[in-house]
Amino acid sequence: MSVRRFIGANSRDAMRQVRAALGEDALILANRRVDAGVEILALAEEPGPADALPVERRSATSEPQAGAARSAARAYAPVPPPVPTRPASPAAPPSPVGGQDGERTDDFAAFSARLLDEMQDLRSLIADRQPRQEAAPSEEDNRHRLNRRLQNAGFGNALARELLDALPGELVQGDPLQAAAWLQRQLSGRLDVLEDEAGLLDQGGVFALLGPTGIGKTTTTAKLAARYVMRHGAGGVALITTDSYRIGAHEQLRIYARLLGAEVHALANDAPLGELLTKLEDKRLVIIDTVGMSQRDQRLVGQVAMLGESTQGAPRAVRRLLLLNAASHGETLDEVVETYQRASLAAGAPLYGAILTKVDEAPRLGAVLDIAIRHGLRLHYVSQGQQVPEDLQLADRRVLVEQALAVADDSAFSGDPLEWQQSPSPQRWKTLSRGLFGQGRNLAALFGRLRERVGGFAQLETAWHWLGYPIEAQQQRLPRLQAAWRGEGAESEAFGGESPHGLLWPRSAAVKGTDWYLPAVPLNGEGLAQTLPWAVHHQPAGEAEKLRHATHWLGLQTQWLPRCPTAVVRHELDAAGVRWVAMAQANTRVSVDGVRHGLAALQAQATSDASRTCRYRGRNARLQSARLRVSLDAPDSLTAWFVTLTDLDNGRVLGRRYWLAPSVDSASCLAAFAAQLAHEELPLLARRAWQWLASSQVSRVDDELRVWIATALASLAVRLDQEQADWAVDVRGQLLNMLGSARKRSAQALLEALWYLFTARDAFLLASGQMQDDREQP
Repeated sequence: MSVRRFIGANSRDAMRQVRAALGEDALILANRRVDAGVEILALAEEPGPADALPVERRSATSEPQAGAARSAARAYAPVPPPVPTRPASPAAPPSPVGGQDGERTDDFAAFSARLLDEMQDLRSLIADRQPRQEAAPSEEDNRHRLNRRLQNAGFGNALARELLDALPGELVQGDPLQAAAWLQRQLSGRLDVLEDEAGLLDQGGVFALLGPTGIGKTTTTAKLAARYVMRHGAGGVALITTDSYRIGAHEQLRIYARLLGAEVHALANDAPLGELLTKLEDKRLVIIDTVGMSQRDQRLVGQVAMLGESTQGAPRAVRRLLLLNAASHGETLDEVVETYQRASLAAGAPLYGAILTKVDEAPRLGAVLDIAIRHGLRLHYVSQGQQVPEDLQLADRRVLVEQALAVADDSAFSGDPLEWQQSPSPQRWKTLSRGLFGQGRNLAALFGRLRERVGGFAQLETAWHWLGYPIEAQQQRLPRLQAAWRGEGAESEAFGGESPHGLLWPRSAAVKGTDWYLPAVPLNGEGLAQTLPWAVHHQPAGEAEKLRHATHWLGLQTQWLPRCPTAVVRHELDAAGVRWVAMAQANTRVSVDGVRHGLAALQAQATSDASRTCRYRGRNARLQSARLRVSLDAPDSLTAWFVTLTDLDNGRVLGRRYWLAPSVDSASCLAAFAAQLAHEELPLLARRAWQWLASSQVSRVDDELRVWIATALASLAVRLDQEQADWAVDVRGQLLNMLGSARKRSAQALLEALWYLFTARDAFLLASGQMQDDREQP
């Protein structure tokens, strides 16, 4: 048996080489990480001298142990615990008498026994880790679980693909409960509902209820009127029916109106609606019960168009609400919405929203929610029964999504979008166009989420638009970015609801490979970046003056400094109640008991302190701290912090860092150190974005604007990599999906995705002719 060495880019690649060369029963002797990837030492289990061992010798390497070794090889997972790296020496045939050969045989047998025992232990460890590291090919990951759940709930293939393509990589093999919560957030975030019923009813207006025959328009008209009457009384509501086709339709609505104490009017087919609406101008709420028509009825478009045309000259426009039967098939609902939307547009405006009916009759709600999401319909109410007004409730996105996903049994009509094949039929082109609109919705949702959650993001959007302006116009608008900081305590509208907590100051040197200086970056109370860089060169000259200016003008509570400030500035910061931490070098000289030392030489004297986890350059790491009281200028007293950074995955030391701070509070200091470490790659990321801006199709960009946008994009990339909130998990998944491959989460990958995000939105706006409308005019 000869030992062979295999090197692959990762463990899977190396194992593929092992299986190809030695077969499935290859014996793995050792593995380790090397510069080129993963190295594996393996040998084939072929007949050889070891198989000739007599029974008493073979007992040391019994069949269960050999089987365990083979299983361990097949269950190989990346980076297992250490195993013997010394390959087994070829065994000599056993000698019938004692002597040197017999001793070698005994040594080999003992070594083999130890090797197989350790591999058996290894197999147990791997078996414990396997579900968390890598699911076996036969196991189902969360993507397939969520797909099956969507299909069973009745959601269509197009929306399922759109959702699952954005599943964050960290959730594919993660906790199924977290993946399920992610899915609920995605559906809830895409489902538009009426948020303020009071505002709708208080404002009132004219509403026409549209929909096919038998969908419940008359009953819903009464329910909606009843909700208004309970709030404002019957004097301000009027009901109109245009249904002269259905026998008893007028009488049914009159009965409801009499019970409510409301006016009711029947409109003949050829009577102008505008005149009646003028007479009812004093009524706050007017509800029109229209004639029901199949979506395939050729008269439908004309009827709805006439509804709009006949109201010309009326004091109020008619808002059209489409009723959707929750128990209908998805294809039917799709056709209903498309037809009625075209008719409504022909009447002068798109559909105002929708109301779900017959929810109590629907075995699955996925189809109707799918239609509402993909067509961008706002759901106002949900109707589930005949009682007036009890069986009409305000649409609640969380309740609807939970109800849709609560279906436990499999659907006989579900398909698998993961195996969906493209078809050259006209339906395929229709599906592609819907997919394009879906991508547009995703982009809009992403920008909305970032605008809502990240302080300063609106300014980044504005600055990005300026890239298309002439350079003179860019320079005229640049002062607005600095002016966005001005406000009481820096709490201007520029930061939304996320006011800056402190500033992360850059080193007083040009970014490597450039001639420009990195702006300061505001951080929120959790030490996470905001996208409104503070151009340092616009502030007073001198580091001490800049620091005083920022402290007194902006009213910030924390300063993250690249070096320790002077004694005068330290005193000012302490007097103002401003917390600060300053990075130091290993050779920084400090005093202990009157003797000066370099910081690195004092680490052995430091007292071990607290630890915490953090993300560092795309890795999960642990900070272990130690501290020591020192002084810089007698008689001041500072705390020197010694921090060791360790990779959580493999225990490798990633580096050591040093800080000086006045505080001895371990928790707050470690949080501050983690925030500063998280942004170590900020200059590299900003330089990369700066280079992209230079190589883009933009003809000329002002140098200052270019640096500002590059820094803001880099700050946002770091923020998204660091942020642990649910919204960030969702945004990360969608952004990394834009890269077209299963990219590992890192600030660099997120920066690239953000670049695609902004350029993709520009492409959508240009294609739709909205770019000039969306931009501020130069």
